[in-house]
Amino acid sequence: MSRTSPPLVIDARPRGESGLLASEQVLGRPVLDHLVELAESVDGGTIAIHARQEEHERLAELLAARPSQRYRLALGPPPENAAILRADRFYDSAKLKRALRRGIDVESAVIWRIDGVHAIQVASDEVIRRRTYQPLGRFWATRPALALSRALVATRIRPNHLTIAAGLLMLGSAACVAFARGFWLGQIIPAIAMALALVFDTADGHLARLQGTASEFGRWLDASFDELGDMALHGGIAWAAYLHTQNPILLVTGMIYGMSKYLFAFGLQSGASNLPAANNTRESQPTGLRKIAHIVGHADIRWHLWIALALLGRLDLALGFYTIYFMARCVGGVMRKVGAYAA
Repeated sequence: MSRTSPPLVIDARPRGESGLLASEQVLGRPVLDHLVELAESVDGGTIAIHARQEEHERLAELLAARPSQRYRLALGPPPENAAILRADRFYDSAKLKRALRRGIDVESAVIWRIDGVHAIQVASDEVIRRRTYQPLGRFWATRPALALSRALVATRIRPNHLTIAAGLLMLGSAACVAFARGFWLGQIIPAIAMALALVFDTADGHLARLQGTASEFGRWLDASFDELGDMALHGGIAWAAYLHTQNPILLVTGMIYGMSKYLFAFGLQSGASNLPAANNTRESQPTGLRKIAHIVGHADIRWHLWIALALLGRLDLALGFYTIYFMARCVGGVMRKVGAYAA
């Protein structure tokens, strides 16, 4: 946030039919927790959280587990000259940064308005739907994943166990691709392992919601194993192709893939919202070539492509295609950011 921008504060006073909206749970965490994370991502200073005197103790309890202490509880309404994040709103991080940079009302960054518990549940359901949407997996992987999560809900097995199991299956599949030969070990076993990993990776989120055990560590673990499996698989593909052809260009392709994917993921992370993007407006949805690019790069689409190409023994096609794909996405992302800053 620039020096000329108004101070960013959080208004935690809005209430719903069951009390403070700031204390309501969204995706396993209080609304206030999401707001503080969002504020910290766009403001380097201490965040003031305004509330009534009688609500301070409750808000302090909600914030006690946060690793960062870049906030202070303030009494009464926010100052009139402040940029105010309200507890009855969901905001888009990228839009919020632009609004603060250009001196625009932060209400332009609102993507969902909340008027009670029902609205929070609707928003939460929509966020979950968008996060877990599987264009292809919903036709076969979702049902066994739901059955597995329901069977495990009363056990000591936690979502992180399923996440680790999915990651190990992907690593095992990558090892088979890299070193195994033959129809069964080199094609069938990797494809089966990938399919099982997809079911487990789908089930961990469902189990977290059923058990109420969603956590920041679990989200980090899931994302980390997803990237580890992705990198290991494509590294294995490059190594197997090199052994088969003795062409070092294939090893270079594997390295370029890793660099391109890293830069792409870094670009997303550096511009991503810490608040779930439950946008219900058409303007935020990709269209045209961008929509096609999003679909092609969708994790579920890529996962199914791996399974199909593993069965055919042609995973090298996935390596070549997605190396070019992520290079193009990186270049496109750079051009968009340069254009946005120049505007």
